[in-house]
Amino acid sequence: MGKVTSLYGKTTGKIGSIVFSTSGGETIAREYNPHVANPNTSAQIDQRARMKLMSQISAALAPSLAYTKEGLVSARNKFVKRNFDSTYALNGEAQCSYENLQLTEGNLGLPGITISGASAASGRAIGFGFLEEPSANISRVVWNVFQKSEEGKLNFVKSLIVSQRLVGQSYFGGSMENMPQGDLIIYAYGMIDTSESATARYGELNVVTGSDLAKLVATRSISYTDYQFTQTRGTTLGADNQPVTPSEPGKVRVFATPLGQGGTVSGAGTYDQGDSVTLTATANTGYSFRAWLKNGTAEVLSTSNPWTFTAERQIDAVAAFDVDGL
Repeated sequence: MGKVTSLYGKTTGKIGSIVFSTSGGETIAREYNPHVANPNTSAQIDQRARMKLMSQISAALAPSLAYTKEGLVSARNKFVKRNFDSTYALNGEAQCSYENLQLTEGNLGLPGITISGASAASGRAIGFGFLEEPSANISRVVWNVFQKSEEGKLNFVKSLIVSQRLVGQSYFGGSMENMPQGDLIIYAYGMIDTSESATARYGELNVVTGSDLAKLVATRSISYTDYQFTQTRGTTLGADNQPVTPSEPGKVRVFATPLGQGGTVSGAGTYDQGDSVTLTATANTGYSFRAWLKNGTAEVLSTSNPWTFTAERQIDAVAAFDVDGL
């Protein structure tokens, strides 16, 4: 057990096996080692591999995590819990769906990301935007770019906040120059101003990058009542400037994400082509399942629940829920 000096005030919560608490006004960190009958089973090994991977990723993405009403440590812990099922084990090594990680906790989806890349004498440049117009009245979009150096290792490159639509285009977008070579992981999430003072506060606090924003959210310098966040969209641009399909030969990745706080989903994972896949949405109290939506857009994939289909190509399904009585 040891005392922790925090730059962010009161620090509580849990990251992996480290538990944070307060005692006598001081923040205390202690290691918690749960005991299991046999720690060497394949399930336990996979569990540890997945937790290690998520811990590494949460450390890399810490400057971009925007969880309202949460302190810095709690935000990272919530990120791990929320994204733990986005990892899986293959031959004893943890893998990760970078495209499906959630940096925010929002109840609105975003369309998929379209990206392009070019290698020029002055350095690699990339452009990006959305495949179609976001359905929500989004005030700004936060873009974050990371370089993937090896499996489970991300290096922060740059972030950019786009506060208005590009002239003559129907989607938010932007461009970045002098990007490093190799695979690039690109994330986007939107902010919606929900109070009259939101835009003013945003400007007064000199928020320019996603790192600025995440720090202000994590330290509660920006009120959670002023903004609403969308869910995160992610994609990978390969070293050859081609979008990376996150699957192995003969395999199909199936992503499933609940929209907002309406419920939970199950059935996502990696399947052999031709396999039967069943996605199930379980509504929380006060909600009812409505439909499976494509890629965070309004396009309906199915209204069946459970939904069974044949794995032929990558599917990114979002479960939408309605509030009972509305």
